[in-house]
Amino acid sequence: MTERESMEVDVLYVGAGPANLASAYHLMKQVEIHNEAAEKNGGEAIEPPVILVIEKAAGIGDHQLSGAVINPKAFEELMPDFVEQGFPTEYVCDDAQFIAFTRKHTFKSPICPPMFNKVGYHVASLSNVAKWLGEKCEEVGVEIYPGFAAAEVLLEEDRVVGVRTGDMGIDKNGGEKSTYQPGMDILAKVTVLGEGVRGTLSESVIQKLGLQGEHPQAFKTGIKEIWRVKPEKHKPGRVVHGNLFPDVFKSFDGMWLYDMKDNMVSFGYVTSLAAKNPNNDPHLNAQRFKTVPFMRDLLEGAELVRYGAKCVPMGGLYSQPKLYANGLMLVGDSAGMLNPMRLAGVHLAVKSGMLAAEAIVQAMAHDDFSAVQLGNYAESYKRSWAYEEHRQARNFEASADLSSFFAFANIPVMMVTGGRGLIENLDLHAPYTAMKKIWELPVSERKKEEFEFDGKLTFSKEHLVGFSGTQHEVDQPAHLKVADRNICATACARDYGNPCQNFCPAAVYEMVEDTENPGSKRLFVHHENCVHCKTCDIADPYQIITWTPPEGGEGPDYTLM
Repeated sequence: MTERESMEVDVLYVGAGPANLASAYHLMKQVEIHNEAAEKNGGEAIEPPVILVIEKAAGIGDHQLSGAVINPKAFEELMPDFVEQGFPTEYVCDDAQFIAFTRKHTFKSPICPPMFNKVGYHVASLSNVAKWLGEKCEEVGVEIYPGFAAAEVLLEEDRVVGVRTGDMGIDKNGGEKSTYQPGMDILAKVTVLGEGVRGTLSESVIQKLGLQGEHPQAFKTGIKEIWRVKPEKHKPGRVVHGNLFPDVFKSFDGMWLYDMKDNMVSFGYVTSLAAKNPNNDPHLNAQRFKTVPFMRDLLEGAELVRYGAKCVPMGGLYSQPKLYANGLMLVGDSAGMLNPMRLAGVHLAVKSGMLAAEAIVQAMAHDDFSAVQLGNYAESYKRSWAYEEHRQARNFEASADLSSFFAFANIPVMMVTGGRGLIENLDLHAPYTAMKKIWELPVSERKKEEFEFDGKLTFSKEHLVGFSGTQHEVDQPAHLKVADRNICATACARDYGNPCQNFCPAAVYEMVEDTENPGSKRLFVHHENCVHCKTCDIADPYQIITWTPPEGGEGPDYTLM
């Protein structure tokens, strides 16, 4: 048996995203406030806790990607002088627009719909926000270990007692290299999982402990590109949201665009993973959208700077899991903390982290980290503005799941009925269940539309991966686990045409000639291309692909994203 080192901390945060970093900072501040009150009133002080944040990326913020037009509400609560303390704002939105696009025309709405009115919000790079939060955490005594990928939740019966980090120095055949180092067991009184979307540990513990929400989680894949445009086309404070018509009637997809410093713009296109057609391709949808006149004009003579992709949890309130268990809390995207109607989650992630921190302080005061005590987190959440915001959007994604036409009819009704809409608690299905077999589609939709990348405005997946900064050691076990590759070569090829080649935005999956079986193909996984978006784990119709963390420190470098 491998001997592993272990360490003990009071509070362990897995993932250095905005939810966990805000939580760790707030926890230290709340302990200070508690102890000041205890000294004044003769109460019992809390021993300053040992807090550790571990992060799989090589550096804080390296795996953070978001549209990031941020509602400042949560940051104002976390740190009232957050602007004065150097929050990395690019610009503050003063021009919110909604545009209806067609292939040939652009129709700007005279009134921006309320869900897209981001005036006063802070345009930022989430990567830079995480770096800034990390600095603030270290200033108050929080330990942060980047380059440590958590691989397994440690359980004692139904109590989470910590995590085990991944082994390092394993070759592609599973053997130990000269650099081999076994993972470490990190034990904690409470473990807070803020791994982001479809977190490996979060998904595992949700299943093991039965923490599932009332509905399955729904997802979209967001493609993000940063371009440097001509100075005369740069408009600080502009934030644009829009839909492409008539395409939106088939799939409830959309775009964003905002201006950043140094004549840069952030463009994103979000594609539903509940598509019926196996040819659904988030990357291609984003490239095709850039050919509309508005985008062609904006990006004429521009330079591509960055590319990336990330899934977005869209299910809303009814898809959120139970937020706590013995020794465990879930925050941020791991807990589905995103408003699908506004396509905004950073402020909700931060608020969830703050609420978790306040519950931890209570647990420390009682030296009780059971589910009964940690359940104060969920109770506080239900009394918060974050819960009310989710409640107002609770039937959004389910409306789109029923049909885009119904969504367009129901959303206005939701806005005047406190989120109810025409029907309360609509059913929502896991995205992969929507995919139809090729022969179930109309003949005209069975073949993927041809599209030629021009290398100036539109680019192939292989080319764009080079702008994601992604790096993986080739000689290691593939972190993308395919349970039965025979299915890929037989049933999936026959029924769906191997959709992994379509939905992956990084050209990770390729069906190649099988030299051992002439006339047949086999799956080849280019795991070194992976941009950690989690699309494959979600959209695979057979649910045989599992995303796991690669060696700590590997993956994309989402600087500026």
